Amino acid sequence: MLSIVLLVAVLVAPVRVQPGLEAGEVTVIARLIGDPSPGKLSQKDGERWLRFVLVSETGDATGPAMLGSYDRRRDVLIFTPRFRLTAGERYRATLTTETGSIFAEYRAPSKPPTKPASVAAVYPSAEEVPANLLKFYLHFSKPMREGPALFNHIKLLGEDGEEVDDPWRRTELWNADATRLTLWIHPGRIKEGVNLRDEIGPVLEPKRRYTLVVSEKLLDAEGQPLGTTFKKTFRTSDATRVAMDLKDWKLTAPKAGEKLALEVRFPSPLDHALLGRSLTVLDANGELIPGQVTVGEQERSWSFRPENAWKPGQFTLTVHERLEDLAGNTLLRPFDLNLKLPARKDSPRTIPFRVGP
Repeated sequence: MLSIVLLVAVLVAPVRVQPGLEAGEVTVIARLIGDPSPGKLSQKDGERWLRFVLVSETGDATGPAMLGSYDRRRDVLIFTPRFRLTAGERYRATLTTETGSIFAEYRAPSKPPTKPASVAAVYPSAEEVPANLLKFYLHFSKPMREGPALFNHIKLLGEDGEEVDDPWRRTELWNADATRLTLWIHPGRIKEGVNLRDEIGPVLEPKRRYTLVVSEKLLDAEGQPLGTTFKKTFRTSDATRVAMDLKDWKLTAPKAGEKLALEVRFPSPLDHALLGRSLTVLDANGELIPGQVTVGEQERSWSFRPENAWKPGQFTLTVHERLEDLAGNTLLRPFDLNLKLPARKDSPRTIPFRVGP
């Protein structure tokens, strides 16, 4: 069967790219000119007769000849690339003869279109945030394409619709599967007394309305743009420049013998990603209680539902020092504090509570 395919190929054209059974697989088939060594050829010897390269849309070769195996079968030279071709890219096979070169071009089939990615959620979800907001979390419905160009497609607009100039810290911070981007507002334009803030000004002003815009041109991992432009409008309150204090938290303890959730409410929204992994519940022996955590609406509450029913006794809610509010303030220090200065030592990091009948 293969011999018939080869015969048809060389009768049709001196050089031809034959698609394989699997996506991205091809075989380059050429009629021999001259007398190369029979059987398998080395990469170097094979390239003297036949080269297969990736080319740009303007027709220029973008790199060296592709690696692969060269095999002579009677009067036919066969090249099989070592790696599969990239979907949608253009390739060129060049057969060198005594009278010149013969070309055959091939475009690898594009991947079937899939549903466009979308912005699934943005945090903070609250409609009002402090003017010294530190970051956004952008959640996407599918993995996205990484690269610095993405910052050109995410903008902040002021009340007048004008774009806020260069608001982002242009450092990519993706989760493992590239579905969540941590988007930092430049800290140098948040901290008071920093040159960048003094010279350019803050990104956000108090008592203003802004719109976060994620352009439809942002690409997913497969190179498809978002289906539509995403917009989130929010307003700003005064800046918050004090450390958090657990005294302001309100805790509602459950009853023994039930699996109802422990509820904690905060005076203002906290960092969504950190909140989900910074609070734990310990029993009287300091052992971790397993259970399910839920972050509440607008990140102003947290609940914990144990795997097993509560037993009567003393428990402790512990708070990790990494937890932040929306302005980056922690239990140890406000975000504006010089990190060289000592942190607060008197800040409690636990809340005791009792489960009774």
